[in-house]
Amino acid sequence: MALENDQSESVNFTLLKHMLKHQQYYSMLDYIHIYKEWSNDRIEGLLELGHAYKHTDLKTINLIAPRLQLDFLTQPGKLEQRVYSSAQSLAIKIELREYDDYLRALTPLLVDVLRLVLEATVLPDLDRYLCEVIKETSDGNPLYRGLQWNEPLIEAKSNLIKSTWKHYYGDFFNYDHYVSSSHLVKLITDHVKNPQILEIADQMRKIEKYARNIVAHESVYVNDDWLKERVGMEAKQIHQLLVNLINLAGLTSAKQWQSMVIIDNEIEKELKNSYIKMTK
Repeated sequence: MALENDQSESVNFTLLKHMLKHQQYYSMLDYIHIYKEWSNDRIEGLLELGHAYKHTDLKTINLIAPRLQLDFLTQPGKLEQRVYSSAQSLAIKIELREYDDYLRALTPLLVDVLRLVLEATVLPDLDRYLCEVIKETSDGNPLYRGLQWNEPLIEAKSNLIKSTWKHYYGDFFNYDHYVSSSHLVKLITDHVKNPQILEIADQMRKIEKYARNIVAHESVYVNDDWLKERVGMEAKQIHQLLVNLINLAGLTSAKQWQSMVIIDNEIEKELKNSYIKMTK
């Protein structure tokens, strides 16, 4: 009987490690709720945290991480947290060759990264020039709709944003448009001096324009050949370019870049401890 139990737990251990390898955190939670001998408060918290980090759920990260002695996850600012989390989540899509989902998720991350580039170089107070838009639904409920440019502040006096709009749009910049990577790249092109930033920002914008936009609106099968034809790069090259831009924006913490690895290592440690206890 003891041998049968050991074999059963060995199978469970193997299955749980396989799910962990693919960051299937909620599947693991469901599994240990069935096989309760594998469950404890710490591993459940770690699995919730892993899922939250993979999906950039900052509210859950900031709530759970301190309880698990992983406070470092809460140390970056909100925008930096989003970028570290989203970039590592996109790396998983690259490994799984989910290139279509990768491209669809690229734009919101790129907007955040370009904002950080501007803050780190020529516009440290960029947030002053952005405003959250709340609009009512057809049912009369207020709903956050996105970020727009702060027209009264920008138009009040001379500033580099106003001069950029004049350069590209004349007197007809549409302040009803939401903040886009196109707007941010124009600001970078006109005012940032670092040639490496200029080159990568331009390349990322072209990737968005020629690859991401069509995938966002049509059902398209994406592989490395398709990407090379459209933008001259394979998926891993695109992701490395993105990581390079993030580093140039000042996000260079080795520990933050290892966040998902650290969480997974903590989960694996809990699994090993449980397995050892059950097979003694």
